[in-house]
Amino acid sequence: MKFDPSPTAIWKKYERDRDYKRSIGLYDRVRRNEAFYLGRQWEGLRVQSLDPLIFNVLRRCVNLFVSMLVSDDVTVRAQPFDMDKDGRQTAHVLERAFASAIERSGVKALGRPLLKNACVDGDACFYMHFDPALETGQAVKGDIAVELIDSTNICFGNAACDEVQRQPYIIIAMRRDADEVRQEARANGISASDAEAIRPDDSGEYHRYRTSSDSDRVTVLLHMRRTENGIAFCKTTRNAVVMREKVLPYRLYPVTHLCWNRVRGSCHGESPLTEAIPNQIAINKLYSMYVQCIKQVAFPKIVYDMTRFPNGWSNDIGKAIGMRGNPNEAIAAAFRAPDISAQVLQLLKQMMTDTAELMGASEAALGTVNPDNTSAIIAVQNATAAPLELTKMEFYRFTEDWARVFLDLMGAHYGVRTLVLPNEDGGEPETCTFDFSALAGQDMRLQVDVGAASYWSETMQTMTNDHLLESGVISDPLVYLENVPDYQVRGKHDLLHALRVQRQQQKEANSNAENHSESQS
Repeated sequence: MKFDPSPTAIWKKYERDRDYKRSIGLYDRVRRNEAFYLGRQWEGLRVQSLDPLIFNVLRRCVNLFVSMLVSDDVTVRAQPFDMDKDGRQTAHVLERAFASAIERSGVKALGRPLLKNACVDGDACFYMHFDPALETGQAVKGDIAVELIDSTNICFGNAACDEVQRQPYIIIAMRRDADEVRQEARANGISASDAEAIRPDDSGEYHRYRTSSDSDRVTVLLHMRRTENGIAFCKTTRNAVVMREKVLPYRLYPVTHLCWNRVRGSCHGESPLTEAIPNQIAINKLYSMYVQCIKQVAFPKIVYDMTRFPNGWSNDIGKAIGMRGNPNEAIAAAFRAPDISAQVLQLLKQMMTDTAELMGASEAALGTVNPDNTSAIIAVQNATAAPLELTKMEFYRFTEDWARVFLDLMGAHYGVRTLVLPNEDGGEPETCTFDFSALAGQDMRLQVDVGAASYWSETMQTMTNDHLLESGVISDPLVYLENVPDYQVRGKHDLLHALRVQRQQQKEANSNAENHSESQS
């Protein structure tokens, strides 16, 4: 089918995807889950007889899941299949380039809101693009930028498939200021008359919560599709073109997608909050009724005979009370309503515990048990984390996907750049010039290490090296220092260089001493 780049045709694709999202209730579900996570659990309800109380079990579980899954230890190693001298230099260059791009783009820090969005909404996305205005510390400007995309703003051409690279096209919807979009359109060569057709429009279900400035914004659709020469991009609004279609030499869509719980036959995942919201509502209602009942019946009430006290009863201290009849007769009594059944509070506690455990957050994982038996607590924590292993593997796969997109964007946009590499012989760091365009079209072995704090960390690696040195497995100080992470030893390369120079001087001194002894003999 021939592609139609007109704004009307692209908007029809966008509307078709919005109809699909409405049919599965995505907009309402996302809005409701977000409100319950933030603690807005009584919104829209008019409660007069109760004081609405909130015991947010869901947010604590979500924060636990994100903290157990997220990792800032992300290392990418890309190696050519031919590891000759040039291949080793390319591997070193890419290692430094990846470290710089990851740090400058802030993609590791974005992992935390990404996992939170995926847990609350069901899925989330990264969109990566090359920003030519970013400073790089050298003459060449431009680097990779990463944006977090909500599940309601990503449109897949095949809504029954959640694999990004198998999509016929992808649309990303953005709400931007209308004046800014007109300026971008003119910069892209759009005539002034066509740019004036860009007008603010209604966001519909785009935003979960409307803002005061939403009336000045317009919905911009970024359409991308696969062609023989790469990925074709164009930007449109409902009635105007912002950027005409252009083809970039990408092999991959610059989009990565993470589902929390996969749903068969749908590109959108399912959130663990959706099934737990009725439990949260029941907990809030029962707790509110429990507290209201305590306020009404906990304190004793005075019951008196109105025929004997025509002026009423007063509890003021020292105040005289006038009555009729003999004051020695029983004329008033204290009354107390029956106590609330203890089963109510027991049921509340059991509901909160069961809800958290069914979601995958036990008391041991949440840290609410007394540490009487450390080994048993660790075993329970490991058992609690087991259901999250599938989600953790999915997050690691997601990390590998954006690393491959990074490599794709480097080969297309970086061009010739200067990098500082450590000298393998221990000398001063070398400055080399590398043409990243040579990477375009090359197949590489890409290894992405995502470290979890419980299994791997730089501190654990240093401790392991210490044990190997103490046990005599490592006897050479150079080998020990080479295995220690760079951040653990300040001036590591200078220290390695000094040790190599010292060893070379010792060898020369020993050889001179041997030559001198031979000449005397």
